[in-house]
Amino acid sequence: MTTRIFIVLLTTIVVLGFIFTIVRTSRQPYEKKHGFNRTFRSGNHLQLIKKITMEYPLYLAGYNNSNIYFHSDDPHIIAYTDTAFSTIATISLSIDSAVGHQLANAFSTHVRYPEAFIFAYNMAAIFVYNLQSGRHTVIHTPSNYSNAVQISDSTFILKYFTGNSTDQSFCKLNVYTKQLTKTELLTEDLSSSGILLYNDRNASCYFIHHYNNRIAVFDTAFHAISSNHTIDTFTQSQIQYLSMIKTGSSDILYKPNGTRMLINYLSQLHGGRLYINSLIKADNETLLTDQSETVIDIYSTNTDNYLESFYIPVPHNQHLKSFRIFDSKILATYTNHLALYKFPGLSK
Repeated sequence: MTTRIFIVLLTTIVVLGFIFTIVRTSRQPYEKKHGFNRTFRSGNHLQLIKKITMEYPLYLAGYNNSNIYFHSDDPHIIAYTDTAFSTIATISLSIDSAVGHQLANAFSTHVRYPEAFIFAYNMAAIFVYNLQSGRHTVIHTPSNYSNAVQISDSTFILKYFTGNSTDQSFCKLNVYTKQLTKTELLTEDLSSSGILLYNDRNASCYFIHHYNNRIAVFDTAFHAISSNHTIDTFTQSQIQYLSMIKTGSSDILYKPNGTRMLINYLSQLHGGRLYINSLIKADNETLLTDQSETVIDIYSTNTDNYLESFYIPVPHNQHLKSFRIFDSKILATYTNHLALYKFPGLSK
């Protein structure tokens, strides 16, 4: 009898120890100290105004005073709603099926009404569609590229592959005159991916690295303005690009390669502020927060200083796909719905 009790107790201790080890291991990414804290204003929670359910995810593609535009994972579809978030309507683009197949998983869409620009990253092209007339043209880029941002009605800045292995650089392309301006002025390490934004307040571009904490700021003539960083402590890129020959073709495709330690996910410029969705937990954040919300860090574009942070809700089984701040509101897109929140603004 004593032996049986001892065996039961020993087994219980072993099982509990095993469970503790599993739980402890699963919590390590959240409990690990990263050497920085965030500032949150007390009671600074977003208030839900309206929610619209969708059958598929949407990504913000542009906006004007009347409408907000989205693209989906299908390049044929552009969706839009008015700024009151009344209802969702769609526009179907006449894209050849073969082109649509090539675009899959390697494109994004930018709308500057009445034109929609489809960035065909692995086709070395920009497809331009006029949403009023239905006409479309194809603009060839110097090579495959990984980022594009519109800086005027006719001009884009591209982060393109130079053809020297996986090296990348920036260039400026006029989509109507086809004038191309390349640069060797910038020395920024562009071996990893990021987000390219344009600040029309001072005609400057921001490149926010995905896999480290660097932010490069330069003007439209490719002169470096500043080199900044987010508040986290990740200074080294965790991923680089891998070039490969497309099956049955001589075309080169570029895909990320390496450990996917994503630092900065989504970003937006608005009203003299840079908003960055960081996936790194600060030392003063909790595990519960990481599971139900995602953080947005706010920086001043005038001083480059960190200001404060706030949370966007992430419902169960959902992922934040994109967000846009406008008129004291935040529009967030998720896996299968859109949500409009009241944005209380900043405390400073």
